[in-house]
Amino acid sequence: MHELSYATSVLNAILDAVKQQEELGRKVIKVNDINLEIGDLTLISLDQLQFVFEVISEDTICKGAELKAEMVKPKIFCNDCEFEGNLDTKDELEVVCPKCESRNIKLKGGKEFNIVNATIEFDDEE
Repeated sequence: MHELSYATSVLNAILDAVKQQEELGRKVIKVNDINLEIGDLTLISLDQLQFVFEVISEDTICKGAELKAEMVKPKIFCNDCEFEGNLDTKDELEVVCPKCESRNIKLKGGKEFNIVNATIEFDDEE
């Protein structure tokens, strides 16, 4: 279950960002949602990631924060026919060019795991 390590990384990054804001004198009330960009080739289960994040964030400012994700399709470049486009990841073991079925391809992307942004509520009544 590699979702645990990804969820832990997200939580730590958000907690670091919250700490930075508090060091600047801003009071954080809560983190509402966290937007992610996840490549299809990471094979991360969004349901498992959300479940694990819920568990590990229970006693933090991130409790109740919703993880939202945009899944990123990998792109390929075929060295034989020069096709460039999205790769259909129906079968991770059978990666071929959709135009000429060559295996002489380069993968571009699809392994991303990025925090795009987070919605944080501040107490501005100071």
